[in-house]
Amino acid sequence: MLVRSGAKVAIVDRATFPRVKLCAGWISQPIWDVLELAPKSYPRSLWPWNACHVAFRGRSYSIACHGWFIRRFELDHFLLERSGAELHLGTNVKSIVRDDDGMWNVGGLRAKILVGAGGTHCPVARIVAPPRPRGPVGVQEHEFQHDAHAIADARMGADGEPELLLHDDLRGYAWNVPKTDWLNVGVGTLEPGEVRDAWHRARTHFVAAGHVPIDAEDGLDHMKGHSYYLFDPRHLEGAAGDHVAICGDSLGLAHPFTAEGILPSTLSGRILGEAIAANDLASYPSRLRAHPVIADYTRVWKLREAASGRKSNKPPGALASRAIAHGFAWMFSGARLPAPRLIDLALRRLA
Repeated sequence: MLVRSGAKVAIVDRATFPRVKLCAGWISQPIWDVLELAPKSYPRSLWPWNACHVAFRGRSYSIACHGWFIRRFELDHFLLERSGAELHLGTNVKSIVRDDDGMWNVGGLRAKILVGAGGTHCPVARIVAPPRPRGPVGVQEHEFQHDAHAIADARMGADGEPELLLHDDLRGYAWNVPKTDWLNVGVGTLEPGEVRDAWHRARTHFVAAGHVPIDAEDGLDHMKGHSYYLFDPRHLEGAAGDHVAICGDSLGLAHPFTAEGILPSTLSGRILGEAIAANDLASYPSRLRAHPVIADYTRVWKLREAASGRKSNKPPGALASRAIAHGFAWMFSGARLPAPRLIDLALRRLA
């Protein structure tokens, strides 16, 4: 967006690309508009899926919905190559300072505007210091290659169809995603201290169900941890400062229930690019709030907050469990919330 507007853009990253990025790699329908790209035009590996398999409180559901999986190893490299920006990869920046003339100095590169897109521990986010009302969620995850026939024999559904295990208290979930000759498995929890025990339970579930090839179980011993922030509307208050802004996981925009991160990262990057191109960086937070995707995230956040204040010790019955599983799969697919005005009205009454 910025290169197309005529700006001179430099991307600085400590890594060289392509590089391993632990990520389930699921993307939803809105991202194609954000990237101005059709699925058939994406030249790397792509796994479309039309069913989501959800296990919740001892029951299993196969739910018709739609999305795609990619490998971040390929997607990130592809996006860098098509950006048209000046790439400074394998560059370990020791300091970020503001010169006397107001220009940002990043490892010897000088720029009028500084954008932080370096994830949870982004150094630019430390400069901007957005509000963090809650700590990050914890994740244990691994993606590894294995025999395609063995994966096909073990998987629950078709190639690319996700298998999800929702935690009974809905404070996290695990996933098992077959990608032809790759497996991506992992678990996320609202509290990082709970993630290790949650992974042991998830591993037992997937192995006992026979959905991980027996000779692939060694790969499950090499889980790696990371963390990031789920969306909170208050994060947007720290989206931009004086000639500096942050986006994606640096800001904390992952979906507040499913934790989808690729869509809000690319979307916030595009919106930020539009604000900078319009010479109106200060409008970036309000542009984010006004976008339909982020507006839905705010509604989901409010609904979750309202539900957390009305907890019941009574477990959900069969119908409620089914509704929860279907609702989660529906949100996992990236579908828009129905009747947003009615939801807003209900939230005002609950407030």
